[in-house]
Amino acid sequence: MDKKYKVKLHIYFWLIVFTISLLFLLTYIDNVLFIPLTVRTLFSLSNDAISFYLFYAVLSQKLFSRKGMVLIVFLVIAYLVISVPLFSFVSFYVYKYFYTLIIKPYEISLSVWIYNNIYMILARNLIFSILGVLFKVSFIWYNNQVKQREIEKQNVTNELAMLRAQVNPHFLFNTLNNIKSLVMCLPSKAIISTEKLINIMNYMFFESSVDKVPFENEIAHINNYLDLERIRFINPYYVDFKISGDYSGVMIPPLIFMPFIENTFKHGDKLKPAPGIFIKFDITNTNILFEINNYIKENYVMHNKKSGFGLSNIKRRLDLLFEDKYELFITNENNIFNVKLNLNLS
Repeated sequence: MDKKYKVKLHIYFWLIVFTISLLFLLTYIDNVLFIPLTVRTLFSLSNDAISFYLFYAVLSQKLFSRKGMVLIVFLVIAYLVISVPLFSFVSFYVYKYFYTLIIKPYEISLSVWIYNNIYMILARNLIFSILGVLFKVSFIWYNNQVKQREIEKQNVTNELAMLRAQVNPHFLFNTLNNIKSLVMCLPSKAIISTEKLINIMNYMFFESSVDKVPFENEIAHINNYLDLERIRFINPYYVDFKISGDYSGVMIPPLIFMPFIENTFKHGDKLKPAPGIFIKFDITNTNILFEINNYIKENYVMHNKKSGFGLSNIKRRLDLLFEDKYELFITNENNIFNVKLNLNLS
């Protein structure tokens, strides 16, 4: 917690205590006892501050244990045993001096004074000692909560980085295999593929290292990937990619859609007629609807049980980034695999 904010809290607390004491004194403003009672009140407030800040200063994070709590209770009891008689003794002579100075000689004895005031003094010292402890505990608790949130935030950042790293090598592995095949049979297309791969790697290893990227950058990356994959198909219209809506200024987490797109090429049935893969984005200011469907191989279900194409990782990343602000629907009917992902950006 900021030191200035702590100071303000302390000032507000003592202003409240002082105001309550002042309201009590104002009831005696026309009484001859006003000055003696004022001096006694100021003396009591000084003692309250000593009780408060003594335990406020003593308490620390190290005392948050069973032994520490026993030590604090012992210190409170020891303080009360010493401070109550001492304060009773000193306050008697302070009050007696000003009473005698202004009114007349004070005739009540020390023993009677202590008998009449000791329980009030005991209660007051105990209350302000406990308040000092509670103030310090509340600040320590708040600081611990802030640290815990920072740790959780850092853990989320690390986890997202790990999940993103799990996706990137998978894509790179598939792409290198494709280029390897092209080098042996179609060298000219291999050169084009290499250029596309350079652009893709630049995006993956540099631009996608941030939390969010402009949506147009993500679309450019997807187009590079699709251009790279289209080289493998005789029919240039095998992949149907459509975008609707204005996405200028829209920011999204990088590579959030790539695992689904990669999956269509990994498990899709390339022998089906065009368009064998359909990809669509529908964008508004606060919403992105992503839909992708493709024909799948007959052995996809068996293969998917083994690999799961990282679906658990994808859902985990969506949970971390969007919490309850997304909807993901995945269906597999009549050998057509369909994914609908709705992201709420508000």
